[in-house]
Amino acid sequence: MGFFNWLVNKIRFVRYALSTRTKLLTFGAIYSGSYLNWKHDPTPLIWVQYSDARLTHGINIHYLNSVDKAWLLNTIYILKRSGQSMDGRVFYNLLKQRRPSIPKIAYRVYFTNMLNVKLVSAGITPLDKMVYTTSTDSWVAQLNSMTQPSEIRNERIQVSYGPTELRDRIIQAQNAVDIRQSRVGSFGKAPYLK
Repeated sequence: MGFFNWLVNKIRFVRYALSTRTKLLTFGAIYSGSYLNWKHDPTPLIWVQYSDARLTHGINIHYLNSVDKAWLLNTIYILKRSGQSMDGRVFYNLLKQRRPSIPKIAYRVYFTNMLNVKLVSAGITPLDKMVYTTSTDSWVAQLNSMTQPSEIRNERIQVSYGPTELRDRIIQAQNAVDIRQSRVGSFGKAPYLK
């Protein structure tokens, strides 16, 4: 039975490798579906790192434990909320530095023509209206609810101070006395206990 499966997989591989159809998979989006040349996971859930007509690099979410999934969920939310501009290489370096267990365990390379996937989460991309909401994965549902544009826009994020508040803070910092230079008064009381 092993040889027959190998032969069928090779025939599928040759048929799909020679096909001229190209798929566009976007960095930062999450896709779910089937993979014809599978070894361990026939239905991967992929965070796309890089994709072209031949190969797709990505993180298979199914291989992550709950702690790594929570970290990835929080990171995607922060990147989407702040509107960071990044590419697959920068994100991969972020993973290698902050959470090296994720690329070590879940980084996979797929043949693009052998993937039959649908967009289940926009991730950090602006493809929110194209998402298929039929995914049964609770992690994807939580990510989609967190990264909805209406949820992100309702938060008030203060990036900088207004001119008057900035001037007041500068004056306050200039008038501050360094704690190392403060001395105890003549009666033994600290200057802040007046």
